[in-house]
Order: sequence, then C-alpha cells, then structure tokens
Amino acid sequence: MTVSQLNPLDPEIRRRAAMRKAYLFVCPVLVLFCQPTFAQENSRSGSATQGSPRVIQTDDMKLAMKAHELQAAGKYDEALKLYGQAIALNGRFTPFVYHNRGMLYLNRAKASQDPQSRIADLQHAIADFQTSIRLGAASKEELNRGLEKVATRAHLDEATKLLDEATHR
Repeated sequence: MTVSQLNPLDPEIRRRAAMRKAYLFVCPVLVLFCQPTFAQENSRSGSATQGSPRVIQTDDMKLAMKAHELQAAGKYDEALKLYGQAIALNGRFTPFVYHNRGMLYLNRAKASQDPQSRIADLQHAIADFQTSIRLGAASKEELNRGLEKVATRAHLDEATKLLDEATHR
C-alpha cells in the first residue's frame, strides 16, 4: 500500500498517529524536566571512568517506560497493569506516570467506536490528568511542577471536551 492509498480517516492510522504524537511529547518532557540522579559507577567494572556520571533510573520510571513500549505496541491492558504497578510504588516519577496513563486512556478513547468504552476511557483520562496536576503542583521538585505548565492541562481540557461531546449526543 502506498502513502497515497492511505485513508487518513482510518481509525488505525489515526490511532498510530496519536500514539506517535504522545511519544513525541513524552520524550522531550523527560529530557527537559527530569533532573538526573547521578552515582559513581564502580571503577573496577571497566564500564565507566572515575568521575563520569550515569543516570540512575527509579523503579517507577523503568515500569513507566516499559508500559509506554507496550502502549506503543498496542498492548493496552498490559501497559495499564504496568502503569498501575508504577503508581503503587509512589516514587518521584508518579505524576508523570499518571500523565502517561491518562494519555493511553485519551488515545484509546479517541480510537474507540464503542460509546460506553469511549466515555469510560475519557473519565479515566480526566481523573489521571487531574491527579498528575495535583501531585505535580504539590511537589517541591521542578520535575513534577513542570507537568502543569507543559501539557497535562491541555490534555485534561481535550479529554473534558470530548467527554462532554460524547455524553451530550
């Protein structure tokens, strides 16, 4: 199939485009707002020289990244389980995990043809975006406070608008 034969209204194409947009948002946010935690690697290991920093990923961050990979592969239920596990750890990355899970729900709702599933996903997305904003605003870390400034509020507004449209048909 050539590019000219693709139907931009095809739900699968729209879903994939939405997933690419979400991925393009998450990566720069992580780069801009994640203050890396550095540790000295053991110089006997040979993989780092004395004084060279390496980023230590927290368990919630690792789970969220794995969940995002599953989400990109279309394995939403598995991704939701990992997001839930990451949230249960209540680490410093938790506001981002809520935001990312909200994006999964929002994108799944946009692609859904079933009105009840669409409404349920939008409600989940709104709750996750609100939690992300609340946790980020209460945080003392710039990493988390940046969520409200960047895009969570815009996604919350979008999900709220879509829910309003879906429930008033």
